[in-house]
Amino acid sequence: MKQLNDYLASLNSGKISNSTELEDVLAECWDEFDGSDANKMAGYKLHGRMENIDWNPPVLSFIIERHGGTVQGSSRAEVFEWNINIDDKKAICGNVGNRQLKPMQPKLDVLPMAQEVVQLIIVRQIDERLIWKEDGSVRIQIGKILPEDSAAKRTIAGRRKRFRKIVDELLANAGWQKVGPNAFTPPTI
Repeated sequence: MKQLNDYLASLNSGKISNSTELEDVLAECWDEFDGSDANKMAGYKLHGRMENIDWNPPVLSFIIERHGGTVQGSSRAEVFEWNINIDDKKAICGNVGNRQLKPMQPKLDVLPMAQEVVQLIIVRQIDERLIWKEDGSVRIQIGKILPEDSAAKRTIAGRRKRFRKIVDELLANAGWQKVGPNAFTPPTI
């Protein structure tokens, strides 16, 4: 902590453009700040990632991009603002938004997929995406239509939700009853 205090004492208040040395000394004492473990933030993650650094004694503030979602396929990184009170040894973090890192996947039109599956159900066609029961009911294997690993987690969830909504409406219009998630019974005659 002494090294950080000495370094900051040598600076004028205001924006800090060259952060290499600051990142090193702050990372060394990061764990000494109450709240520094918010969002699983470890000191080594500061290196080369601190942006918009501002020193207004006793508060050092900066933003940092976190890539947890990108590991799961997201095209966005979360951006957090940190305010470090050197005197109180407190670190306060808040999410300030997202940053688009790469283009998003285009919105998938699930209508044709839903129409195809509904038509297979109405004509009671055998298909690997459908599980037919002896009583004539059917369960849609949505994982075979929209696989888990085909896009980011939130993207898949949104696509599946849109797909289910269309299927539910189309099958209801054809007289099929929903009896559970992705499960339907045929119309009674």
